[in-house]
Amino acid sequence: MANWKVSFDWMMDSEDPNRAYKIVPDAPPGAFAISGVNSAAFPQDFDAISKMMISERGPAIEAFYQKNFWNPYAAQVTSDDVAKRWFDMAVNGGERTSTRLLQQAVNSFHVGNPLAVDGGWGPNTLAAVNAVNSLTLVAAFQQTRCTHYECIAAKNPADARYLAGWLARARK
Repeated sequence: MANWKVSFDWMMDSEDPNRAYKIVPDAPPGAFAISGVNSAAFPQDFDAISKMMISERGPAIEAFYQKNFWNPYAAQVTSDDVAKRWFDMAVNGGERTSTRLLQQAVNSFHVGNPLAVDGGWGPNTLAAVNAVNSLTLVAAFQQTRCTHYECIAAKNPADARYLAGWLARARK
């Protein structure tokens, strides 16, 4: 079973590597974030965390991510290396997008009936993820993430400024 703490720490190395838990400017313009908790996307959570003393924010931020992005299927992935990357992408691009990209990566190895690439976790996706060699699945998932980000930048040239960071995050 995937270790929540391993996945959380991996993701936080991108969102707040120093665990400073400080308020910083974020996208869209005018928004702020604390360790990736964005004021525009999650205004109530951001507000509650921002009112805490910095020394008290860590557990609240961890609880926020576990509640909003972790799920029972991710917890059943047998490889921490796969689970932490799925979770990191779920935080960065949304849970359904992360699952869809993981399904695409699995299908690049799957012989027989391919998974439906629908972004939904289920027993078929879980079984297929756990059946593929984790090292090769990680490499394929990294590639699907990179391709996803490259498509975003191609379709939205204003987002190209984020591409280098997105690719670095996808490749780690």
